[in-house]
Parts: sequence; C-alpha cells; structure tokens
Amino acid sequence: MGKKILFVDDEVQILKAFKRLFMDTDYEITVAESGLEALNILENQEVDLIVSDMRMPNMTGYELLSIVKNRFPDIVRIILSGFAEERIILDSLQKNIAKIYILKPWENNIFIETIDNIFKVEDMLKDNINVLKLVKSADELPTIKESYQKIIDEIECNAEIYEIVEAIESDNSIAIKILHVINSSHYGVKTGSIKRAVAYLGLDNIKNIVISSAFIDSLGFDSKGKEKLKMLWKQSFIANRIVSFIYNEFLNKKIPETEMNAGLLSNIGMAFMMYHFQDKYSEIIDEVKNHHTAIVELEKKCFGTNHQEIGGYLLRWWDIPFPIVESAIYHHEPFHENVINKQIVYVVHIAGKYAWDILKETSLMDLDEKVFLELGIDKDIFEKRLGEVAELNGLFDE
Repeated sequence: MGKKILFVDDEVQILKAFKRLFMDTDYEITVAESGLEALNILENQEVDLIVSDMRMPNMTGYELLSIVKNRFPDIVRIILSGFAEERIILDSLQKNIAKIYILKPWENNIFIETIDNIFKVEDMLKDNINVLKLVKSADELPTIKESYQKIIDEIECNAEIYEIVEAIESDNSIAIKILHVINSSHYGVKTGSIKRAVAYLGLDNIKNIVISSAFIDSLGFDSKGKEKLKMLWKQSFIANRIVSFIYNEFLNKKIPETEMNAGLLSNIGMAFMMYHFQDKYSEIIDEVKNHHTAIVELEKKCFGTNHQEIGGYLLRWWDIPFPIVESAIYHHEPFHENVINKQIVYVVHIAGKYAWDILKETSLMDLDEKVFLELGIDKDIFEKRLGEVAELNGLFDE
C-alpha cells in the first residue's frame, strides 16, 4: 500500500470527487467531514499527508492544520481553498501551517502531480541517507539563539512595533547588522535608530536579516573561513536584492511574503558544508574554478549529496516556508521535474547566478537561459536594466 492521504471537507460531494480522482493511483485515501473527525482519524491511523478545506463549520481548516502541525508535525499539510481566503492562505504558508495551497476548482492532473512532487521532496529530505549521514557527522546543527528567536516570534505574532524594536535593541549584534544594512547606499538612509530602520526596511526584511544572521553566527568560522563566509553573506544579500528587483521591475508585482527570504537563504547548505568540511570543500571550490565543473556534481561525487539538498534539509528543520525550501533545493536545477513553485525557483536561479557574477565568482553557478523565456523576460534588457539600477542606487553595496 502506498502513502495515505486524508482529505477533510464538509462537502460530501468534494470528498467523493477526491476518492474518484485518486482511485487509480497507489495512494490510500481516507476522508473526514469535519476537523474533529479528522483529528480522531489521526489519533488512530498513520497518515502521511492531509488536505483540508479552509471554510468549515465548528473548526476551520486553519485551526485544524495548526493543531496537526503541533501534534503530528511529520504529516505534510496542504490547504484546499477559494480565492476569497487569500489573507489566511498567506498566513498559513508564512507560518508553515501548510506547505502549499491548491485552489478550487482544481485541474485533476496538476493536483495529482503536485501531490506526487511534494512527496518526492519530503522523502528526499527525510530519507536521503547521504544527507542524514553528512548532517550527523557535523559537530552540531546550527540553531537560532534565544534573542534572535524572540525577534522572529514577535514579528510572526504581529507584536507592536515598539516590542519588536525593544527585542532587537536587546541584542547588540543583530542591532548592528540591521543598522549596517539600512545605512548602505542602497537605502540612502543614515540613521542610528532601530525604530527608523524597522520603519524603512519593513518587518519582512528585518526577519530576513535575523534568520540569515542566526545561521551565520552559529557557524563561528575561523579567521580563514571568515573571508569565505563574508563572500557568502554578500552573495546572499545581492541575490535577495536581485529577486526583489525581478519581481518589481519585470514581473510587475510584489514578491509574495512567503518567498521573501528565498534569495537570502538559497546557499545556506553551502555555508554549512564550507564550515564543517573546510579543507575538502576548499578543494571542491578550487576544482570548480580551475576546470569549470558543476559544483553540485563535484559535491555529489565527494559527499554523496550537495549543498542544495543540505540547505533544503536545514530549512525544513527550521520550519521555513516550503517555497523557500524548494528554492534552496533546486536553485541550480530550475527545471527539475519535482519543482512545484516554479516562478520563485526560476527567479532565484537568475538571482544566484548574477550575484556570483557580480562578485567575480562566475564559475560557481551556471545559468540556464530558458528561465528568462519561462518568465517572459528579455535577457539583454534585464542585464542592461540591472546594470543601470546597480550604478544609480548602489544595489549591491554591503
């Protein structure tokens, strides 16, 4: 018997439709007409994935999936919803209450393909022996220290601005990093005020800085490693700015809140490998530069895994939204058949490549130019506009 999926919806016809849809698949289907019935099933049966409607009487899908996340964290959670619930969908994804959402009405083939792909990604992250072996061989996994976690919690709980400012000011190291960012020429602001920095940067950017700082601080590189760490830190910030630039200038929309960290966190796995296996990883970097071998191929050859998979594992362990996890796993392979959130993966692929090029590390990432076609972006116009904005606004300053 294959994976077991639990569908939850108060409309019986919808549940019947799911049973028909998955009749010829290897999945075992169970259904529930309410959140309470679903929880009773979960208490008594092994379930791999739950798909829940958002609008249900007595217990909403949001409430149900929140409980499932706390009590059954290994169960993959998916939202089934309509367009009218955009805000609650976004909140669910941002807090990782759900991995993804599927809108009604759905296309049958795409629905099944999405379920297939999310299981492939989850299985790769949970059961990849080489990833687990490499992570376990490290002295310890990076963690978010208490003061940093407090800032993240305050932001996610929609705390008052003064409370967030106080949490930042209580940790001098993160306060300095935030002031360093706001005082860069990119923002054109000169201030020593955390309150003003928060107002200019916005809470999502503040959260980005805290998460990436938490990871990097936890590594504590030696003097030699600090230069490489600084390069990665700068590449991450440049990539994140390019991601925003692409959304604003070429896709003509605001980047979704659930994807705002994607460029910043895409190379977390590289930082981890560089720290824990410094000598061996330095040899890989040299080999890539000297012979222009694909870095993910060399990593696989040497470690049995690569920085994409390691990054995905760490971000999943940190409970980071799934689109960001997926961007880390596939930013070198944007057309991998398992990709679900295609647009952000394409954008991060472009951003990562051009960020490395700006740092004169052109061999560390190859560009698949088909992503420009998929996004409807003219590559030459993009490069020209990127150069103009960088020159005028100091887009890539530290």
